[in-house]
Amino acid sequence: MTQGICYDKAKWHYDGDFPADLPPSQGFVHTGMFISWLADHHLLADALQHDAEAIRTREQTGAQVFGRWAGVLTSDMLSDEGNAFARHYYASAAGGGEYLHDYFNLFDELPSIYHVTDTWENYARVAALISDRHAEWRGKP
Repeated sequence: MTQGICYDKAKWHYDGDFPADLPPSQGFVHTGMFISWLADHHLLADALQHDAEAIRTREQTGAQVFGRWAGVLTSDMLSDEGNAFARHYYASAAGGGEYLHDYFNLFDELPSIYHVTDTWENYARVAALISDRHAEWRGKP
């Protein structure tokens, strides 16, 4: 039996080195954008297709869905391909993969990754970057 992976918990962020001037909901945004990309690419588990559809139709953001999931993203919430990519790009033994590095660099004009607003415009920037990383991972130019 394979042990599941906890990719992220919002609590790890808002209970950690988190800007005092921001609400805890900002600790959900970066993971929410990754979840939105997974939903848009049909890489969430079958049991979460209702949530995926809410994201795909833009009824809810990934951060809002992540909030309903109690701010926890685990391997059982992703498809096989979603897990393989998340292990490669999102997770690492050090607690954060290349995703957080890319995310920070994308919004380097802000004081921290937690200052990114949860908008579809910001998501579009993040989604383009994740799509590039996904294509590289799959070996596609």
